[in-house]
Amino acid sequence: MTMIGALIGGLWAVLRWRRDVAREERDRAWARFVWTVDHASDDDVGRAEIGRFSAQAMSDMQILRDDDAAVGKIVLDLITEGDADDSGRSGGRAHRT
Repeated sequence: MTMIGALIGGLWAVLRWRRDVAREERDRAWARFVWTVDHASDDDVGRAEIGRFSAQAMSDMQILRDDDAAVGKIVLDLITEGDADDSGRSGGRAHRT
């Protein structure tokens, strides 16, 4: 009975650890995403360029997963909208005044 209890406890610990790791990865991805949006929508041209390049990299790397990817793709597409030819040049709607 003790071995069964230890096995169940061990499985529970592993499942909880995996869930915690997944939550931490999601939190880090959203922190990067928020940083990117903040920079891309900044009034400073240099920071806005960095934000747009970061948005394109996040989109290419598929940083956000599962349900988060749908929302992230919409926002990143809005940020990089001016890059229709994927040349990396600025012109997205996020920086226009």
